[in-house]
Amino acid sequence: MSKTAIEQIREAEAEAAILCRVAEEKAAEMRERIQAQGEAHCAEVKASTEAEYAAELTEIRRRATALEAKKRAEAEAEAAALEAAAREKLEQAAKIIVWEIVERCQ
Repeated sequence: MSKTAIEQIREAEAEAAILCRVAEEKAAEMRERIQAQGEAHCAEVKASTEAEYAAELTEIRRRATALEAKKRAEAEAEAAALEAAAREKLEQAAKIIVWEIVERCQ
């Protein structure tokens, strides 16, 4: 090989090494930029998801409170009805108990 051919090969190798370094630097910059964008997007999605779930949780709590109040009112009404029915039969029950005692004592 001639000196010029060897010199051209060395120049080409040097240019290739420079191009590789430049490509590596650009790739590193792109990787950093994309990673920063990805982290920003992830933080944005996380914040919006947390806000959405917070709103849903608030609605679920509101519905649970309403359901609890409704069930409490129903249970209190049922208890009041049972108490009223028991009070109506209280005098009759007392008479039956007294007569049972009287009959057993005789």
